[in-house]
Amino acid sequence: MDKEKQTQAVGEMIDGWLDAIDAEPDVAKLGDEKIRAIDAIIDSFVEIAIVGLDKEPSQWNADLLQEVMFARFMLLLEENEKTEAMYRTIPFALKKLFKYLQKQGVIKNGQHLIDWVNVNATQLQSLYNPQFDKFYRGLFADMRRSGIDTSDKNAVDKFTKNYLNLHPELGIELYKKDDQK
Repeated sequence: MDKEKQTQAVGEMIDGWLDAIDAEPDVAKLGDEKIRAIDAIIDSFVEIAIVGLDKEPSQWNADLLQEVMFARFMLLLEENEKTEAMYRTIPFALKKLFKYLQKQGVIKNGQHLIDWVNVNATQLQSLYNPQFDKFYRGLFADMRRSGIDTSDKNAVDKFTKNYLNLHPELGIELYKKDDQK
């Protein structure tokens, strides 16, 4: 199946999952804004995992969660989706997805994935940082211009180290406290 057809099929599958998850009582009572955030998180995660990394749900594990959430997730979101409230919703949304998929028999390791989310909840919620987002968008744009395969972890690591060596002020700026600016 070509990427366009795969993306379309995955989109339809995600829509079905989101309809079911959004109808669950604890989600339905949250209100439209929070439900939109949950849907954006789940949609982005699944698209990255299946379409971007070619990993079916049965192949999802802690390494995949790490790769998706800490290396790719922020890049897929639209600007208007990047809110602090949305990022605070990440652990809840991912756990709802994994519980639902486990219940449907789509995955067998749902509790393992939920445990990973629980362990990493604070880091997931603190992904929202406009300064880091700007840095990573610039970094990935430079990678694309340089022809780096962003699915090749070693190439990405090597490029990032070289990038920071060439532009040390960018790395320093990321970690400056607001009151030091």
